[in-house]
Amino acid sequence: MKPLAVSMKIKLWVSIVIVVLVISTLLWVALPGKSEKQREGDTANINYDKLDEIVFDVRTKPVIKGDLFLYINANGIVRATEELELTSNISGVITTLNIFEGKEVKKGELLIGLDDREYELALNDARVKVTDSRVEYGFLAKETPGDTTNNPKAREITERIQKLDKDFNEGNINELKYNALKDELDMKLIFTGAKREEIIQNKSGLTTAINAYKRAKLNYEYSKISAPFNGTVGDFDLVKGQRINAGQKLCKLFNSSSLRIDVGVLENDITKIKVGNVAKIEIPSITGETFSGRVVNVSPYIDKETKTCKVTIQIQNGSNKLKPGMFVKVFIESNNLQSRILIPKEALLVRDKRPLVFVVEGDLAKWKYIQIGEQNDEFIEVTEGLEPRENVIVEGQYTLAHDAKVRVIK
Repeated sequence: MKPLAVSMKIKLWVSIVIVVLVISTLLWVALPGKSEKQREGDTANINYDKLDEIVFDVRTKPVIKGDLFLYINANGIVRATEELELTSNISGVITTLNIFEGKEVKKGELLIGLDDREYELALNDARVKVTDSRVEYGFLAKETPGDTTNNPKAREITERIQKLDKDFNEGNINELKYNALKDELDMKLIFTGAKREEIIQNKSGLTTAINAYKRAKLNYEYSKISAPFNGTVGDFDLVKGQRINAGQKLCKLFNSSSLRIDVGVLENDITKIKVGNVAKIEIPSITGETFSGRVVNVSPYIDKETKTCKVTIQIQNGSNKLKPGMFVKVFIESNNLQSRILIPKEALLVRDKRPLVFVVEGDLAKWKYIQIGEQNDEFIEVTEGLEPRENVIVEGQYTLAHDAKVRVIK
């Protein structure tokens, strides 16, 4: 393209832009608009007196005089006061099953029964051996000389044993030396005939037979597993006919009517807590409800790693809402400040780094600067600036100014 043609096109576009601007200016001037006086009139129509008639809806609570309870906060896990993992003492096949997950059982109630036929046979054999040993004992008793416990040698050894026992109990002789001397004197006493009865029982096998009978009877009793206390069955998954081994876990049994919570309290706060102090318990999974408990134990030991002391709270579970394993928040009462002027915590505001509240006087909100003291999660102590029975605003106060008109909503 030639330079002359380019120059002509540029001049044409500039001319078009100028024409558009001129037309736009003429149209703006020609359109009707408000005069300066009209605009002033619009402003004059605003009634600033009406602004004073705005009424704010608020809610109030009274200033009270009462006791302020201070608390120490901690977190913990709920556990049953009585909780036991049941295990089997013997091996066997399950023939009786009277429980299931979550079943409530009574103390002494049969829970699980094992096949006891083998243990019954062993018990009968042991009983027969005891009878045989008693017969042998009778024959030996006739052949063995009479008791000689009253002979001088036996009395002398018996007195030495008594003195040895006394020295050991008073700490005058160590255990190693005591055992060696006691064995020596016992052996001498046997040869005097003073322990005739023990000798006959051992020689006849009666002592061994009696011990075997007791062991067989105990194993037979182990085939019946009963509840050691009232409780609820948990962590259970056995079936009838299943074989279990000695030491195998069967289920858990826990009594949830009374629960305990172990919490760690910082060593700086532990001196404020004593056995018997009241504790409030909040459970995040149960909203809108609190529970009450008491401190039943304060450990004498401070954990060197966490610098905390274990405190145990007991809580009754009459409603059965609490379950072992639940996470809880615990508030342990540490002090009781009596006869203090108190306001709800939500009433407090801070302006210019000074605490204040709004009170209602007639239909007006008045702010008052106050001095505050101790506080808990519900109330704040007021040491200066308020009197009991005044009504402080607890809702709607954040947008208020001094002397604002308010309407109290019930």
